[in-house]
Amino acid sequence: MSRDKIRRNNYSKYIDYYLPSDTSEFEGSDLSGCFVYDRSRFIMDVNVSGIINDKYYPELDPMDEGFFDKDKLVYTRSSSYIDVDGNVHDFLYRVYDYDDRYLTYFLSNDLIFYGYALEEDLVGLSSRILLMAKGAEVRKSDVVANYSLRDEIDFEKQQVNLFETIMPVNGNVNEFLINRQEEESTQ
Repeated sequence: MSRDKIRRNNYSKYIDYYLPSDTSEFEGSDLSGCFVYDRSRFIMDVNVSGIINDKYYPELDPMDEGFFDKDKLVYTRSSSYIDVDGNVHDFLYRVYDYDDRYLTYFLSNDLIFYGYALEEDLVGLSSRILLMAKGAEVRKSDVVANYSLRDEIDFEKQQVNLFETIMPVNGNVNEFLINRQEEESTQ
């Protein structure tokens, strides 16, 4: 399917995305959705930590969270895709074999997909995941604003007199702090 035929048709607080007509959503929230394609199921999550890391530490690559057993890994690919808005996204895609049932893992800075498929459905599931990633638009600034605890530092100069306070020779820190707060409140 070409990029110009992908139209976003699902909307939430943090993500707008394209849901193919042969895929259905059975549960969703502002940050994620659970989907069924044929006999396969998959989850799409907004990658909150990836978005925050990309904002403040852009030199870091997306990292596999190590959720699945490395010994079960049967396929891995690192590449990039172009979304419908023309933006390039790097991604990591892995497939794990758990007794002829395959778990898929797709990771980009914006999105994470976890999937479950039988071998004969694996290609179809993989194509749906990539198609939905290409059609997604994540409102990164809203994610950062609502989920980042980091405050931007204001480097305004302020004079601090380090030798104004004399520490008592005896006693504990609690007594010093309590006495200091009482002195400041009476001033």
